[in-house]
Amino acid sequence: MSEDASSSSEKPNDRGAIADAMAAALPLYASSVCLNCQFHRTIVSGKGSVFMLCQSEETPDHWPKYPPQPVSRCRYYRESFAE
Repeated sequence: MSEDASSSSEKPNDRGAIADAMAAALPLYASSVCLNCQFHRTIVSGKGSVFMLCQSEETPDHWPKYPPQPVSRCRYYRESFAE
């Protein structure tokens, strides 16, 4: 029986894999207001795809949880303050 491809030594949630995925996606997300919004959460899939999740409770039901990037304006944007 052959070895399963999912048993490779590199795990999808490995910090290096996440950093690589973010670096590859950064040009697209750097111009998005989502990156600096307090309601955003960056999601990296097991395959290395990067998504921006909108967690604002003010958004209506029809608003996309994962808006197409980059977003240039958003009425639900709230600036994130780094501590």
